[in-house]
Parts: sequence; C-alpha cells; structure tokens
Amino acid sequence: MPSEPRLDRATLVLVATMAVAAFIAVLDGTAVAVALRDLQHSLDAGVSSIVWVTTGYLMAAGLALPLVGWATDRFGGRRVFLTGLGVFVTGSVLSGLAWSVESLVAFRVLQGFGGGLLEPVSLAVVAGAAPRAVVGRVMGLMSLIINIAPVLGPLVGGVLAGNGLWRWIFLANLPLGVVVASLAVRSLPRTPPARAGLRADARGMLLLSPGFVLVLVAVNRWGDGAGAALPLVIAVVGAVLLATYARHALRTDAPVLDLRLLAAPAFARALLIMGLVGFMMYAMLTGLPVLAERRYGLEGLSQGVLVTGLGSGLMVSMSVAARISDRVGPRPLVRGGGATMALLVAAVAGVHDAWALPALVVLLILTGLAFGAIASPTFSSVYRTLTPKDAAQGTTALFITVQLAASLGVTVLGLLLNRLADPFGVLFAVLAGAALVAGVLARGLPGRPGAPS
Repeated sequence: MPSEPRLDRATLVLVATMAVAAFIAVLDGTAVAVALRDLQHSLDAGVSSIVWVTTGYLMAAGLALPLVGWATDRFGGRRVFLTGLGVFVTGSVLSGLAWSVESLVAFRVLQGFGGGLLEPVSLAVVAGAAPRAVVGRVMGLMSLIINIAPVLGPLVGGVLAGNGLWRWIFLANLPLGVVVASLAVRSLPRTPPARAGLRADARGMLLLSPGFVLVLVAVNRWGDGAGAALPLVIAVVGAVLLATYARHALRTDAPVLDLRLLAAPAFARALLIMGLVGFMMYAMLTGLPVLAERRYGLEGLSQGVLVTGLGSGLMVSMSVAARISDRVGPRPLVRGGGATMALLVAAVAGVHDAWALPALVVLLILTGLAFGAIASPTFSSVYRTLTPKDAAQGTTALFITVQLAASLGVTVLGLLLNRLADPFGVLFAVLAGAALVAGVLARGLPGRPGAPS
C-alpha cells in the first residue's frame, strides 16, 4: 500500500500561520458575544447601543467578505492577507482602548472589516498552495484549528469579562497578530496575482456587499426577537439587490463574485452541504448552553459542558475524516456521517429531558464524531472541485453561504425559545432532518480519487 504523501515544512508553517490568523478572528467574535452585559455596565451603555458592538462588526465583515475573491485575484493573497491582518489588529487595539460605547462601536466596525478579509483569504491562500493529493488533510487541519474557536470563544469571553478584564478580549490580539504577521511575511508565497489587471466591478460591489449585509442583518434581527415588519422590509431590499447582482454577474466577464462556479454540480452540492453544516453548528453552539441552564441548572462556565462534549467528538473526527477523504473521497464519509448523525440527534431530541447529564454528554460526543465526518470532508471537497486559480472566488461563496445559514440556525433557535415551553425536542428534530439531507446530498460529491464519478 503506497505511503501517504508528506507535507513539507514550508507548507506546514503556512497552514499553521493561516489557521491561527483565522482562529483569532473567530475567537474574538464569539468571545465578545458573551461579554456584552459586562461591556454595557463598564461603559454605562443602554441595551439598544451595546448591541451595535456586534451588529457593527457583523455589517463591516459582511461588506468586506464579498470583495475577498476579487481582491485576491487582483492584488494577490499575500497583500490582501497582510492588509486584513493589519486592519483587524489595529481595530482590536483601538477597541481595547475605547472610552465610550460610541468609540467602541466605531473601532469594532474597523476590526470587522479586517476580520471579514482575514478568515476567507487565509483559507484561499492555503487552498491555492495545497498539493491536490493532500488537500483533504490540509484543509481538514485548517478547519480543525478554526472550529476550536467557537467552542473556546465563549469560555474565554466569560472568564475575561467576568473578572473585569473585557479589554483584553481585544488587546490580546496585538501580540498574537505580531507573531502571525512575522510568520506570514516569511511563509506567504510571493506569487503574482491571478489576474493582476482585473478591473473593479464597481456595480457588482455596490449590489452584492450591501445586499448580503441587509439579508444577514434581517435574519439576525428575527433571531433577536425583533418585530416582523422591519426585518421583512430589510430582507426584501437585500434580496432585490442580490437578485439584481445575480443578473449582472451572469452578464459580466469579470464579476466581483463569479456565480458561474455554481455550474459545477459537485461544487454546488458542497456549498449546500456546508450551508447545512453552518446551520447545524451554530444552532447547537447557541442552543446547548441554554439546554444546560434550563434542564440541569448549570451556570457560568459549567454551561459549556454540553458544547464541550459535542466539540470534543468533532475535533477528533475532523482530522481523521479529512485524512481518510484523501484516499476514499468525501462521498462515502459524508453519506455515512449524515445518516449516523441524524439517528444520534433524533435520539437527543427524545431523551434530552430524561437522561442524566453524563449520559447526554456521551451522546453528544458521538454526535460530534458523526458531525465531523460530514463537515471536514465536505469542506475539503469545496477545494477538490475547484482549480487553484478559482480558490479565492470559491472561498467567498463558501463564507457567504455558511454565514447566512449559521444566522438562520440561530434565528430558528430564537423563534423556538420564544414560542415553545420545551423548544429542544423540535430543535433537535429539525437538526436530525438537516443531517439526513446532508447525507442524501453527498451523492453529488466526488468519490474515490481517480475513480469514475
């Protein structure tokens, strides 16, 4: 049996550097989300003002995200990465020095724009540099490191904010950013931009970025319990902008985001499954702490025990499944993972209000193991189906899909929490259905490398 190709040291350093950069951006966002109450008290701010600490970041990141593919093709991944890192760290330091809620919101907008560039360009750079034979292993390692952040973020934010150290949620990004920048300067390839003379698609930018942000904000407003009228108006305006963009993009030679990539069935299937992954991930990350509080009376850091169970299983299986997918392809793994996760989550729906805490934790560990068999091979499959020159555009499409789906997952949870006395049975039943659909969609993913489709 032939041995697996080895990754050279330069590739490993590049992957580690890009993964840590993306990890910082995700960690910061999830840490801030749990620190809002402490920020409100420290800055003597009202509820309507403090929510803009997260909303401002979200909107700025949403404006930046659709531009990543075009900017990477035009200026090169190295330049876009270092720009995103510099803006993110600068915004972080200024946020840590904020003297009022208004100044904090302004600096979070700056930080959000940098973060909106940083995470997707990190993935695009690695995807473009990774050897095709080991793309599963490489992207699985990236995904593994990045996906630790949503689990650790609330813990870090809770500890720092709970001890009056909320400024260090932001200030800690300075030393981390300096280390990442020094490694990036050495490890990032100085390859010329894929399309150095690419003209700016100004019309596309004016349609896509605002349209995406408006839809994202509308979905989040529904999840926050806002009335239906305003989110509906925002969503309709955003949808009209996106529909107009789609028509424009299909008639333009070099749109800011090339929708023609969706003509590849395997890529389109991978995006759909990753949307389901984002939906399931964030619905569980948000819902499990609430279940821990309501069902078991847990508070503070102990509320994270159910998330930790899910996350530990997820972390184990993601790296293993990614490596296996290089040999057998993502299709059998995602198909089996989807069916298994559907059964396990359906079991959670039935026993969440009856089983003792340790037994439920074990069930969630098994759920995480199955979930990783869906998430990691599908994530790497996005890049198996694209050429390296399309990696930046594909990454932009991936992030837009996952962000919208993740917001929808949190919104569904919010609606269930507001309307049902016991929302968790319904929630996990919905998630079981999503996992089953992911397994069915796996038929469109690549099979064993080199075998006929």
